[in-house]
Amino acid sequence: MSAFRVLCRREVRGWLRLPANHLMGAAFLALTGLGFWVLAVTMPGKGLLTSEITFGGVLFWMAVVATTASCSVRLLGEEQDSGTLELLMTVPVHEVDIVLAKYTAGVVCMMALCLPAVSYPWLLRVVDPAWRGIDPGAWAAGVLVVFMVVGFVTAAGMFLSQVLRRQVAAGAATFVVGGLLIFRGSLRNWIGEGGASGMGNLVAMSSHVAGFAAGVVDGRAVVFYLSVIAVLLFLNVRMIQMTRYGRLAGVVNMAVTCLLTALLLILVNYVSLRHGVQANWSASGSGALSERSRQVLEGLRTPVEVTLLVSSGERVVPSVRRILDQYRKVSSQVKVEVVDPDTDLGRTRGLVHRFNLNGTGVLVVESGGRSKVLPLASFASQGGAVPRPGQRGAVFLANLERGLASAVYTLSHEAAPVVYFLSGHGERGIDDFNDRVGYSEIAGEIHDSVAEVRSLTMDSAAGISNDCAVLVVAAPVQPLSAWEVAKIREYLARSGRVMFLLDSAAETGLEPLLRDWGVNLGHNRVVDPRMGSSWPLDRTKSAASGMGEVPVTRYGNHPVVMDLEGLVTVLTSPRSVEPLVQDSATGSLADSVDRPRVAVLAMTSRQSWAESDLDQHPPQFNEGYDRQGPIAVALCVERGVRSAIKMDIKPVRLVVFGDSQFAANRGLVGGNRRLFMNAMEWLMERETPLPDVAEERGLYDLRLPPGKQWLAFVLIVPALPGLLLLLAGGVAVIRRDRRVPGAPLGKAGKGE
Repeated sequence: MSAFRVLCRREVRGWLRLPANHLMGAAFLALTGLGFWVLAVTMPGKGLLTSEITFGGVLFWMAVVATTASCSVRLLGEEQDSGTLELLMTVPVHEVDIVLAKYTAGVVCMMALCLPAVSYPWLLRVVDPAWRGIDPGAWAAGVLVVFMVVGFVTAAGMFLSQVLRRQVAAGAATFVVGGLLIFRGSLRNWIGEGGASGMGNLVAMSSHVAGFAAGVVDGRAVVFYLSVIAVLLFLNVRMIQMTRYGRLAGVVNMAVTCLLTALLLILVNYVSLRHGVQANWSASGSGALSERSRQVLEGLRTPVEVTLLVSSGERVVPSVRRILDQYRKVSSQVKVEVVDPDTDLGRTRGLVHRFNLNGTGVLVVESGGRSKVLPLASFASQGGAVPRPGQRGAVFLANLERGLASAVYTLSHEAAPVVYFLSGHGERGIDDFNDRVGYSEIAGEIHDSVAEVRSLTMDSAAGISNDCAVLVVAAPVQPLSAWEVAKIREYLARSGRVMFLLDSAAETGLEPLLRDWGVNLGHNRVVDPRMGSSWPLDRTKSAASGMGEVPVTRYGNHPVVMDLEGLVTVLTSPRSVEPLVQDSATGSLADSVDRPRVAVLAMTSRQSWAESDLDQHPPQFNEGYDRQGPIAVALCVERGVRSAIKMDIKPVRLVVFGDSQFAANRGLVGGNRRLFMNAMEWLMERETPLPDVAEERGLYDLRLPPGKQWLAFVLIVPALPGLLLLLAGGVAVIRRDRRVPGAPLGKAGKGE
């Protein structure tokens, strides 16, 4: 092994002494840093894991493949071009030592470049030490992916350089081979959906990169890449040994070797594909349930039966059983049964008939005579990511835990809470999947996290039912009739809870009711000339552009918005919603003993204004006519006795938003989703909202002030490439000084 160490050290030193390598490394870090920054500053609120942002960028993998390809073809190519390979064969060094030394040196040098490129989240933690958005296990699994890719491309580049005998052609061929393997399939499904099943899915890195980035290490992929690397290294050794044989004998020997190694490679990967294992390195695999699940399980008072109907050979079985075992340990009320349809046909037929199942691969939760079927396909896909449209990045275990906790909570209560969405006046529909106007996404969020969701068309003969936990009035196009408003008043008198989402320029018929509750619903449209930016620089845009977007970063002091500091909520042409001020001479709300307590939730910026002329296009601020910001656009109202004496009477609660577009399917980004769900949790009297499981799994939720954004930008984009540029300049100066005319040949030779 002494020859191996000498050759490896020689190769690494030679790589470090070339300024061109440092320049290439600077370009590599500049590209990867820029790609990470663009993704990182545009991802908050979109549900991506920090590790997925780090390892999921197409630009990152293209840079890795291109840089590794250009470096790998020079490992043996330069020896061939200079004729030193034949000279190296004359010394007592085994071919295995030559190949392994050069391969190890190439992988070490490339990983030395890649490690800074995947350490950007740690630089963000330097900027904000309190940030806890990094999952070390998921990060380590992502590094493993990078190592396997670098190892494969390096071995392939060495082999192709010997076959093609031209470094440029070999570099291009290596990039194509690496690109076909890594980017096989559709680039738009890079994270979350990938490739075909079976061996094709195993070969395509894009099909399982989401799983590794989430911390789920697939043993089949590891076996595949390590076996391919081993075969390529073996073929490199045989290519060098061909110089020792006759031409014909060497070709025949190489053909037989390739055939046998191909058969062995197929056999090893077939066994691995049939008996694959998974290891969860992320925080979700540590054995601890989330706080939300523990709260649900510790509050169980009725037995809950969970039946897992799935074939034992399915990849998700170990993960699901691990979650179920943890549920059973936390609560003795949970009973778990696992049914394999391949071995227990009788039990499978009974379950299919009883619950009217369309197939296997489901979780059946039962409690108190009620049941709920959870298809595993709604939680997991190839690679362990959730295929829910518009919600990439949620880990399979986190989504499984969330759905199971919601089902257990709903079924274990005697009467599940129901959220009714008013209909019949052109309101936004919970079954409408349109991106711009539909409310199907937020209805799904409520169903998964809070309660059942139903539509409500009011009847003049009957009032709002007692099972209504919250009534949502979302942007009625036609005004409500007097008797419908009276029904809502009567519901509020029974300690009801109502959420109003009322767009500008719409007469709703609810104005008198809201005035009675201390809310002044403005007949205006709030305009803000500011538009957000993905870069550290601020960008302004005229309100005449027609976008109508109003960014909100100013929040009140209330439990609904306590966790929104630093997040941007984007409203679309909202109306002002402000506390009502009345003349004390006529008896103001402040004189009432049981007066409504009104609290502002969200306000626009000082640059905004309330445009009173709704027909003015483009809108312009008119002094003395329009009102300058900040303008309140959301508030909450509470009325009820608050004292030290415990009472069973619940306080009445209202939440009023001056916009409904922010909660539409396409609008659930940034702080929009959290603002809506926090308000819903408050209306249902969950003072401390249960934590989102995904937030405990390394979700990217960093929110930096402008000053720290600049610092993070400098550290990630120009700082690391700048250090390599300085290093390249230093190496160039040293090499030039050692080649000064007149210097002794021995010193110049020693420097080389």
